[in-house]
Amino acid sequence: MSTLPKEIVTPSGIKLELKTLDPGDMLDLIELAGTAMQSASAGPWMGYAQMVCSVTAVDGVPVQMPETKEQIKQLARRIGNDGMIALQATFYPKADKGSAAGASPADVDMETAKN
Repeated sequence: MSTLPKEIVTPSGIKLELKTLDPGDMLDLIELAGTAMQSASAGPWMGYAQMVCSVTAVDGVPVQMPETKEQIKQLARRIGNDGMIALQATFYPKADKGSAAGASPADVDMETAKN
C-alpha cells in the first residue's frame, strides 16, 4: 500500500489520524498476535489489526500503539464499524474495473467484521 494520509474522516464525522506502521511496529504486532499467527485466520487478523494499529488519534484524542490483543480490541471498538469501513477504503482502495491492483484482499472481509 502507498503512503497513508495523515487523517481520514468517516461518513459520520469521526476524525481518525493515521500513521504508517514501520517494520518495528509490524514486528511488535506479529508478537502480539501470538497464537493467532498459527491459525487459518492469521491473514485476516493481521490485516485488521494493522488497520486498527495505524490509528494514532480519534477525534483529536491521541491513542497509543496497543500492547496487548485486548487493547487492539478496545481500540477497534472505539474506532467503530464506520471507522473500520473508512480504514478499509484507505488501505484497500477499489481499483478500476479490469484491474486487480487495489482490490480488497479476501482475508479482510468488512461485512463479516461488522457482524
